[in-house]
Amino acid sequence: MKASKLLALALLVGSTVAAAASPFVTLDRIGAAKLVDPGSHAKPTIVTLWSSDCVYCKKNLKLFADMAKTEPRLKLITIAVEPAGEGLAEPLDRLAVPGVRFAYGDDAPEALAYAIDPKWRGELPRTMLFDGRGGKQVLSGVVSEADARRALGLAQR
Repeated sequence: MKASKLLALALLVGSTVAAAASPFVTLDRIGAAKLVDPGSHAKPTIVTLWSSDCVYCKKNLKLFADMAKTEPRLKLITIAVEPAGEGLAEPLDRLAVPGVRFAYGDDAPEALAYAIDPKWRGELPRTMLFDGRGGKQVLSGVVSEADARRALGLAQR
């Protein structure tokens, strides 16, 4: 199956698949570019980049998982900036992170990073917040719930 078709299928199915049952979708440059296009997101969406050895990434993942539980319109997509391997899903499963899970594929990591965000220099965590109306905000570091809600166009709690 072509990467673009696989990406479309993963995005379609992703919001209804339980986190523990979600396999990783291998990400290539073409899929990455489509994934971060604001026009690809018709509802509030978080795309978060993380790695298994990033403590701050796990703080964001917990916040985003909690937000997804209380906001039925919110879609959460994770991108592991490493290849899928044994144990990679464990942090996501432990935090009950829902949504589609991507992991770096065979393309050079630098090429994937550039396709995701040409301005990104590799700092983690990296989060893209889409409001579902064409707006996109990109943040590095730990994200506050207030900042996420504001960028996503969701009511403050």
